[in-house]
Amino acid sequence: MAHIVIDTCGGREAGAEALEAAAIASLQLDHQLTLVGDEAELTGKLSRIAHDAERLRVAHAGDPVDPDQDLRIALAKRNSITVGLELLARDPAAVFISAGPPALIVAAALRTLGRIPSVGRAALAAVYPTLRPHGPASDPFALLLDVGATVQCTSEDLVTFAAMGAAYASKISSIERPRVALLSNGTATGGAPPRVRDAHRRLLQSPAGFEYVGCLRADHVTSGDADVIVTDGFTGDVLLRTLEGIAATGELLIKRAAERFQWRLGVQMLGDGIAAIREFTDWENYGGAPLLGIDRAVIVTQANSGRRAFLNAIRLGAKIDRLQVLAAVASGVTALRSKEA
Repeated sequence: MAHIVIDTCGGREAGAEALEAAAIASLQLDHQLTLVGDEAELTGKLSRIAHDAERLRVAHAGDPVDPDQDLRIALAKRNSITVGLELLARDPAAVFISAGPPALIVAAALRTLGRIPSVGRAALAAVYPTLRPHGPASDPFALLLDVGATVQCTSEDLVTFAAMGAAYASKISSIERPRVALLSNGTATGGAPPRVRDAHRRLLQSPAGFEYVGCLRADHVTSGDADVIVTDGFTGDVLLRTLEGIAATGELLIKRAAERFQWRLGVQMLGDGIAAIREFTDWENYGGAPLLGIDRAVIVTQANSGRRAFLNAIRLGAKIDRLQVLAAVASGVTALRSKEA
């Protein structure tokens, strides 16, 4: 049974909603949960809300998480991220969830935890909605990696990310042979960077456990033609923020339209469809982004995550443990390496 370790110093209301989500999960799920933060403060808050004391423990972390602090200084602190990841290192069945600064989480994870064999660098994998569903369960989300863990990638990294992403998608979305694409500036590789051209060549020759569908332009990523899209961390982060910005702009335009009398009737008539779009694009429905490439399960949630996001991240962590996703990721990388040899 998975041990879920939750950083309570991030998310909405200064971590209060992370704590509330853990309390709810302790009553609903058969998992051990550990809250990481100021012990006296957490104990006082828990005394005022319903929870299962047998399933919920507290681990003290006295230093605050400062998002503006130099990474080297932050890594030396006993904050909720470094303490939580130390708990993870001691427990192979543990899962860590945090809405803290992604750069600090990644750096601390790489320092504290081991890597999966044959994996040089880690990848942060985010999901995003597509027009075409994925897998037998009609999953509306595709996987994009990397979105910030490894800013500068080699072709070796991109090939490894492809294997890891495919293995993750095959388990989480029950896709037998995930379709994997490389993000590029066109379907032809002539104008692509050398690392993309080389990764494309290698993936054409040695796909293992997935279907490589070639290069995909950014304006096609939401089509759903690929279950997994691979890129470097800088490009992936920019693309993800762009998609989030477009969704936020759409929400704002809908609100403005509703305020105009002559448009209000039309907006009301479209109400069900608009509600469906909101639900479809709401990132809190999937909880967080897994950090792939390390030998423990780490889930990074958005900085403004609320109770629902943390609850879904907890459920995702339990699912990762139940389906043995990390073992599948390691096997996927091994299979790819053996085909390339």
